[in-house]
Amino acid sequence: MINLMYLVLTALLALNVSAEVLQAFQNLADSLQNTAEQFQKNNSDLAQSIKVAVQKEIEQGSRKNEPLLAETDRVRAKADSVAGILREYANALFEERIAGKDPETGRIKRLDERENNYRYWMGKNDVANEGRGEGKALEMHALLDSFVSWANRFYAYHSGGNLPNAGKGFQPLVLDPKDNPYVKEKESKEKTWEYFTFHMTPAVANLAVLYKYINDVYVIEAEILNLLKSKLGQVTFKIDSLVLVDAPRSEIVVAGMKFETRVFVAATSSEAKPTFSGTGSMKLEGGGYSAVFSIPASARVIPANQRKGKQEYSITARVPKADGSFQELRLRKTFEVVKPEIVVTSAAVQLLYAECGNDLNIDVPALGELYDPRVTADNAQVLQSKQSKKKFRIVPRGGSKTCRLNVATFTAGQVVDLGSLDYKVVPPPRPNLRVLINNELYNGISPVPRTATVRIQVVPDQDFAKSLPEDARYVIERPEIKVVKGLAGASTIGTLPSSKVATTPAVAVDLTDYSRGLQPGNVLYVQFADVFRVNFQNKQVKENFSITELTFAITIGK
Repeated sequence: MINLMYLVLTALLALNVSAEVLQAFQNLADSLQNTAEQFQKNNSDLAQSIKVAVQKEIEQGSRKNEPLLAETDRVRAKADSVAGILREYANALFEERIAGKDPETGRIKRLDERENNYRYWMGKNDVANEGRGEGKALEMHALLDSFVSWANRFYAYHSGGNLPNAGKGFQPLVLDPKDNPYVKEKESKEKTWEYFTFHMTPAVANLAVLYKYINDVYVIEAEILNLLKSKLGQVTFKIDSLVLVDAPRSEIVVAGMKFETRVFVAATSSEAKPTFSGTGSMKLEGGGYSAVFSIPASARVIPANQRKGKQEYSITARVPKADGSFQELRLRKTFEVVKPEIVVTSAAVQLLYAECGNDLNIDVPALGELYDPRVTADNAQVLQSKQSKKKFRIVPRGGSKTCRLNVATFTAGQVVDLGSLDYKVVPPPRPNLRVLINNELYNGISPVPRTATVRIQVVPDQDFAKSLPEDARYVIERPEIKVVKGLAGASTIGTLPSSKVATTPAVAVDLTDYSRGLQPGNVLYVQFADVFRVNFQNKQVKENFSITELTFAITIGK
């Protein structure tokens, strides 16, 4: 029964998680273990009540349901056998060769153990069996598939060929990512369930996964036992001690998402269908004998300057009793709401360049596969990459001094606001203009031979060109050549075409072409109409050069 808890869990497994998150996994494993123990006890009580009722029918002369005695034991033995093997896997994680056991707490000693844990699950050859490995993960996959297949056959045999879940049957407990609608990343879709679940994950996280599957086994067992119980013609046990059981799908929830918990009444009967009410929205399951409550996790419960907080919820079940009266069961519990951290990486994460394509990788690791970002910005255009949903190109408008990025995610059918990021916007650094005489840097003073070649270049800032090469391109507009002879004013003696768009565009003047009209002591001027920067969208952005800076004087020598 793949559910939201498992998806969030597996999405987190591949991260280099902090000690705080590792401890949260330990708490989750403890909670799931307690739930499994309660499930086992409830199913044991249910099975015993069926057998007591059958024995009572036999004492009254009816042996119609006598075969249910053996069938009930068969169901119990099958579920306990599968759960027992899963517990053996869990106990193996405590062995010193894998993660070890803390003698004081009885918990896993090395919570973040990965390599030994990975080899336990995948074996020495992790590419064997088409990427499923040759370890315990492959063995557990076969075990759970076999149990679901057996459960469907058993259920159909005792229900006239009908299957549970509106005829769909018990769904596989193990799904490869390609068959899992909640896994959206193409790269993850190509992985096997074994690799996706156990690849270099901390041992404590896999402990939580194991107890999740143990709970799934007992849920199926409970549904089969209720099918056998439905064959009885009377109340199978006294309703004098009822317990409202709460089985959260996760005790750690990211702010903005939904906390879900499955609740049911232990020791109920077909004549004692409960009525549920409580916090959040509710969906009935199992013919109305259990319910799933979905509660939006509110960021308001997180104290200022903190990353997590506690949110309270309450649930009530009103249960009819055999004597016609009702018993009301209540519970009040809390779950932990975690503020998601927005992680941004780029060539320059502290500032954005105006009218440039600033590439940012915006991720929220805590959401894993559930992260489907929606990013908007003040004073900027936002372009999302077609190759990766986490990559964005931010183009601040010219003249802007600040830019705020608003990050949200479309998860569980709703847009969830995750927070905002503020950036300073600055104009790109101006390029340098330099003059070369016969490929040597000109000092601006020495006379230049009339046969020399003058080359004037636009040179971008090195760091800017390296970070944003598509935005560090330039073009020189309409160069003119003028000359000053003696006391006369400047006169135009030639024009050149605008340069091509390039990272380092240049204008070349061969003085030989003008030598007849030049005498020693004349001053030749090369003047640019303008210099424009060309960004990644091929938009021309005017550079802030004065006419003086765009005019280059060259003294003619012999």
